[in-house]
Amino acid sequence: MQAPKIIPSSPNFSSGPTKKPDGWSLNAIDNSYLGRYHRSGSVLNYLKSILKDLKMILNIPKEYELILTPGSCTGAMQSIIWSILGERKITGIVYDFWGEQWSKDILSLNYELEIRTEKWGYMPLLKEINKNDDIAFVWTGTSLGMSVNNTEWISDQHDGLVVSDVTSAVFMNDIDWEKIDISVFSWQKALGSEGQHGLVVISPKAKERLKEKKKIKKKDIPKILDISNLDTLINTPSVLCISDFKLCLEWFKKKGGLSWGIQKCKENYTIIENWMLNNKNLRFFCDNKKYRSTSSSFLVPNKAIKKSKLKKIFAFLESKRIAYDINSYRKAPLGIRIWTGPTILKKDLIALTNWLDWSFYKF
Repeated sequence: MQAPKIIPSSPNFSSGPTKKPDGWSLNAIDNSYLGRYHRSGSVLNYLKSILKDLKMILNIPKEYELILTPGSCTGAMQSIIWSILGERKITGIVYDFWGEQWSKDILSLNYELEIRTEKWGYMPLLKEINKNDDIAFVWTGTSLGMSVNNTEWISDQHDGLVVSDVTSAVFMNDIDWEKIDISVFSWQKALGSEGQHGLVVISPKAKERLKEKKKIKKKDIPKILDISNLDTLINTPSVLCISDFKLCLEWFKKKGGLSWGIQKCKENYTIIENWMLNNKNLRFFCDNKKYRSTSSSFLVPNKAIKKSKLKKIFAFLESKRIAYDINSYRKAPLGIRIWTGPTILKKDLIALTNWLDWSFYKF
């Protein structure tokens, strides 16, 4: 078997932070607001204009509010756990490591929590949830290449709040925002923007709960996690990161926006799916196609393949600038994880799969 002749134009296949858009450049970033006071009218208006564009591009309802938080998606989710949840029982849907982490955070505050989980690789029960419970779930878990993929399993008459970590789903899925009261995400996933900041999308129903919790305030909330003042920045944001997000958002909009992002992600995933049809070295970690993620595929080797072989493959691909960071999440089983979001080129995925085939033969 001869080595392929074409290598990917970019070796960045990490599941987060992800590859920058083609044509991205530091020189293209708007530096007009760097070095300015972050609460000046100019900077706040700059941020508001970006968030306004974001709402339009993602079709977020006008009555929903966007809040910028520190600490990426982790900071955003923990701010919700501290600031809003806790007054009702919570049903946590756990099928990946991030869902598990959010459940641990909820339990650390002694909230009442029912954890629904199964053996890794399988989706827990997504029905018969008490309508009065709050629901917390990850839409797409890149750690194991799984996703709930929709909100059809949530009743239209659900009374409790629905909270979702949509980091690896936003910009790549048709999210029914009106069925989710609180969504959290970071922008370094789908668009390849610089991270550090988190976003909270909050419904009027959730804002009312926030007001109620603020009145009760049974325990002091750390300032960094307190979103009770919706119109105030919690801490000093990086205007450089915000400007980078603006650049990537404009690229996404020019490409075709949400409909383009959804289609591009599906096309990229299909390349992996078709490659896997006759693959004798690897299999999808999640057997049920219904619950596979289209943004990040997690593939595990057959029993005959040893850990040492995979290590050699990873080392070779990195040394030749063919693929960086495709090894599995640090807590996950041994395997290969490939990002298929909208910044990834189809020709690069095809080249990667050809090199993987050769590498399994060679090593």
